[in-house]
Amino acid sequence: MRFVISLVIFLIALPLLFMTAFEHGLLDDYVQDDDIPVDPFIRAELSEKTTSADLSRRIDEALDNDAYDDAAMYAEIAAYMDMPVAPATQVRLEAENAFARRAARNTGSFVTGFVTGTGDDTPAFMGAVASDLTVIGDIRDIGSEGSKLVRGEEYSTMILGLSVVGLAATTATVATGGAGLPARVGVSVLKVARKAGTVTTGFARDVTRLLQEAMNFDKLGDTLRAVDLADTAATRRAISNYADGVSMARVMPVLDDVAALERAAGPAEAVRLMRYVESTEDLARVSKMSGKLGTKTRGIIEITGKTSLRGFKTAWNLVLMALEWVWAIVGGIGALFATALGRRVVSRRS
Repeated sequence: MRFVISLVIFLIALPLLFMTAFEHGLLDDYVQDDDIPVDPFIRAELSEKTTSADLSRRIDEALDNDAYDDAAMYAEIAAYMDMPVAPATQVRLEAENAFARRAARNTGSFVTGFVTGTGDDTPAFMGAVASDLTVIGDIRDIGSEGSKLVRGEEYSTMILGLSVVGLAATTATVATGGAGLPARVGVSVLKVARKAGTVTTGFARDVTRLLQEAMNFDKLGDTLRAVDLADTAATRRAISNYADGVSMARVMPVLDDVAALERAAGPAEAVRLMRYVESTEDLARVSKMSGKLGTKTRGIIEITGKTSLRGFKTAWNLVLMALEWVWAIVGGIGALFATALGRRVVSRRS
């Protein structure tokens, strides 16, 4: 009996010790993040942090605020967790997802985003990113921010620098048959996010530093002063010639991560997720998280506060998983006991 108790304690303690060591980085040289499946840990934490009632409330609040995409996101999390939403909430979701409602909701916002390059909902963000994927978006922003630079006014180094990089990436995309497209997408998402106010101060500082390392802004100023910025064709030629000297290698890792984020979560969610990115290192973690969780990434971040997959792999979540298994076993044993007891009662009556 003592052996059995010791064995049980060992089998419980060993995994806990392992996860505690992993959580504190003591096993980094021996265990890769991907060696430990993350789904059970995410589900364990979500089970602790949310419920069917909570998700239904979040969906209803989103619908009350005309934020259908947020409502759909929480509904996706409910499906992921096998947590049924309230029937009335489900009816509201289905009504909002009707074709006529979607068409009315999306068309106007998309056009506004496409024309202005800004927005505050999913169709507008998609329109803004779509317009910025063209050279027109870069030339528009170079004219706007470049004019401020020429006049000696305060301008956005990030928007101006990204627009120059975007023009270079567009040229590379055409010349290489699409190889420059990830950089082009990354530039567009970052510019729209910056205009939407979802880029954090820390990340903006990191990107601006990289842009300053990638290009000579003094020389860019000379180029802009020598051209009529109202002449879009002349501006494009001048900036294209200047962009030949831009060190794309400095900014490509960040642009690739942003493009990966956009592929996993979509352009609108990529813009929104930038508010959780404080540094280029954070960007890589959030991009990897989106690669796993897709469009429900932001909702899971909001519920759990975790912005990386590794953040879920904790000893406490292992305990929650173990408790769930224990209750499942206890429930199974209880069901068997109740069945056996019922059969005995029936046989005695017979």
